[in-house]
Amino acid sequence: MGLLALILSCPLLASTEVSVAVASFDRPEAVQQRWQPTLDYLNQGQSQYHFVLRAMPPAELEAAMERGQIHFMIQNSVKTVQFKEKFGASQLLTAAPLWTDSADKAIGSAVVMRAGEAISSIEQLASLRVVSTSPHAFGGYLAYLRELADRGFSPTSFFDDLQFVGFPQRQLLQRLLDGTADVAILPSCLMESAEVEGRIPVGALTVALDRRPADFPCGVSSALYPYFTLSMLSPADSETATYLVRRLLELAPDDPAAQRGRYQGWTVPMDDREVYALLKSIGLWPFETDWHYLAGRAMPFAIGLALLLLAGYFHHLRVKALVARRTTELREEMAEHEQTQRRLTEQERAFYKAQRVLLTGEMAAGIAHELNQPLASIRYLAQGCGYRLEKGADSAELKEGLGRIGRQTEKAQGIIQRLKSFCARPMTNESVALDSLIEETLELMATDFRRFDCQPEVTLPRQGGMTVPGDGVLIQQVLVNLIRNGLDAMEALIPSQRQLSIALAPEADGWLVTIRDHGCGLSDEALDRLFFPFESSKPDGLGLGMMICKRIIDEHQGWIQARNAEPGLEIRVWLPGERH
Repeated sequence: MGLLALILSCPLLASTEVSVAVASFDRPEAVQQRWQPTLDYLNQGQSQYHFVLRAMPPAELEAAMERGQIHFMIQNSVKTVQFKEKFGASQLLTAAPLWTDSADKAIGSAVVMRAGEAISSIEQLASLRVVSTSPHAFGGYLAYLRELADRGFSPTSFFDDLQFVGFPQRQLLQRLLDGTADVAILPSCLMESAEVEGRIPVGALTVALDRRPADFPCGVSSALYPYFTLSMLSPADSETATYLVRRLLELAPDDPAAQRGRYQGWTVPMDDREVYALLKSIGLWPFETDWHYLAGRAMPFAIGLALLLLAGYFHHLRVKALVARRTTELREEMAEHEQTQRRLTEQERAFYKAQRVLLTGEMAAGIAHELNQPLASIRYLAQGCGYRLEKGADSAELKEGLGRIGRQTEKAQGIIQRLKSFCARPMTNESVALDSLIEETLELMATDFRRFDCQPEVTLPRQGGMTVPGDGVLIQQVLVNLIRNGLDAMEALIPSQRQLSIALAPEADGWLVTIRDHGCGLSDEALDRLFFPFESSKPDGLGLGMMICKRIIDEHQGWIQARNAEPGLEIRVWLPGERH
């Protein structure tokens, strides 16, 4: 028996709860009484779904939709269109009211007045005492606003005396009867229904400005619009929607659910173009910004922003209190920074100079050999002049020997002066003639070329005026370092294989210097780390030369690149410059 009870209870346990929402402007219990019988009908004879009615104010309903808690909704045609635009609701069915067979022309506004006092034009409404239930009531106030707007009146300022007195709607009829109001704007057929129920005397009230169609049973003062619509929202699935639509289409007009819901059945969705025209005419969403809706959406952000601004204000006060104390410290730090910057600049200049001295030291052997020849010539010429003096030589012979001594002395001085200029010349910022600087560098390194038994192949443009802005000393330091590296790379080759090419050519608003040797080149790893400090392919190298070269070229707004040329290595240096 226990197992049987468990089996019988399984369908109930497996039923899926489906929420069906209806907006309640004032009285949730009235909404519940009207639509709960319809949901009870849907729940009968099946246990797969459990339909739950949720009657709530429009703001709460929209919040629930945003959270994905609503599967279906039953709304008037205005709310249906607005929710379709806001939440992508899909219309499934439209209800046909009890008083007419037409579901698309089912509800409008009735301007109800006391019999014998009915007006004949809309303009006469402006000065009368007008009552309605709510500014959001579709079947009544909203539907009639379109009639005003279409005739050029401002709906918000047309009435001199307009009051919204809330629900129930039939209390507005009593206000007309007791004389506390002149006009009541109500849903169509409400007055006729009250007469049938005996709530008001028959013929005591009438519908003014009546424009009812021939087949419409009630007085109506506005256009007619579709009745209540059933819509599906994104949380619902198609299988549930299919069941819901099938069951409602099967609902008989005399079923208690239909009678309590004040409809005679459901049919396919009606054309809602007139509803869009109404919303556009009176300036409601989606044709005008719904500031209340946007404010609700923006409220969490506004609160967060307010807290952030408040925190920012207190932070501002704190910072303001610290500014005075920090100002003196900041000035002192700035002064220290300037001092540090000056020291760094001096150290950088000394660093560059030390590197030039290092390059000079590497050329010392060649320089000594180069100086030996003029010094030896001077010594031999001086000895020769002494011998001639002992033998009583005339002044012409001595003058020739002394002249040759002077020329050899000038030669030695020139060699020393070039090296001294390279090592100690101060740095400047000027317009540097690049072709002349290359030729001067080649003269400076003539001893190295002879020592390596290598004659460089130099290619310079025929025209002059190849200038670059910068420091000639630093640029020459780069050239010397690169040429020295090229010669060192070919030291193991026989003299006939030692080829070094130096070329200068215009390129992209500047000048490109290309230095290529025919040595062994570099590995891919060494090539990638060529400009890193303390990375050297020489056994006794410090690994600073190429790093210094790159730093100097960077300071001149240029670039330096290296690539294997097979054989050898090619270094390309680009500097911005002008052509004259």
